[in-house]
Amino acid sequence: MLKKGTYCRVPPLTAPFHSNTVSYVRERRCPSGGYCFYRLDEPNAGDTFYALQVLSLLGQEVRDEETAVFLQGLQERDGSFPSHAAALFAGRALQLLGASPCYEIAPFITRSIPRISPETRVIETLSLFEPPHTWLSLFFLYGVPLPDEWRDQITTAILGFQVKSGGFGSPNATLQDTWRAAESLAMLCSQDTNAGALSFLRSCEDPEYGYIGRPGSRPAYLEDVHAGVRLSALLGTAPRYAGACREFIGRCAHQSGGFTRSVFGGAPTLEFTALAVEVLAILGGRAPLPIAPIGFIHGKVQPESKRENCS
Repeated sequence: MLKKGTYCRVPPLTAPFHSNTVSYVRERRCPSGGYCFYRLDEPNAGDTFYALQVLSLLGQEVRDEETAVFLQGLQERDGSFPSHAAALFAGRALQLLGASPCYEIAPFITRSIPRISPETRVIETLSLFEPPHTWLSLFFLYGVPLPDEWRDQITTAILGFQVKSGGFGSPNATLQDTWRAAESLAMLCSQDTNAGALSFLRSCEDPEYGYIGRPGSRPAYLEDVHAGVRLSALLGTAPRYAGACREFIGRCAHQSGGFTRSVFGGAPTLEFTALAVEVLAILGGRAPLPIAPIGFIHGKVQPESKRENCS
């Protein structure tokens, strides 16, 4: 069995807001056990994790054998997943379910180091550092030892993108990039950039939105506020405009119970709903993500007797 994570329960949101959000999530469960935000039977690891995260943070029971089987089925017998992101979403979701992956993941994540380059950045990603952040999170989450030479290499690569403002990015720093870079460096046991990251974080504080994506940019989007709150928690500082953050989240609430990316509307998704609920949880003093490694301890898979639903 996986170790229980350090997700804490957020106090119930004011009714009917809380019940609407729970209903929004549960209505997006697919017959196979996974979740899909657009309510077709096309479940995926990301939406499944976001759904379970929201339900867990709202104090709901999430144990579901069918969901565990769906997630375990995303892994091949050689330990691989369709992508690093799928492996991370599946691992975190299985942790919430109290289940385990079926096969050792170390061979899959130790094949190569992700490249950090503006030229190779996938257009759909919000951050230049999303690939290394996801990759490092897998080592951290599964307890797989990271070789020292890789630790030094990836640390040097990330530090190469710190700019004069103290933030990270290319050509200019953004709050999303700075949060992911700083959290990646924390997983690499490097704290040398905290002062610069804190200075940049302060420059992104905004009395109307709580946080903006970079100094002088408006309006803010949900991922900006989420990155600001996550970075403030990482650096051990309280958001200056916590009330504005909460108000922004409230303005992103949709009548369906989900949350949209912007105060100007749009379609709610499970991802945006998870970001919104996690912001409220962190502002309420909750830990943002599970800290303890799961499933694999010191690079070793859980005993066969502990891996249910695996054939």
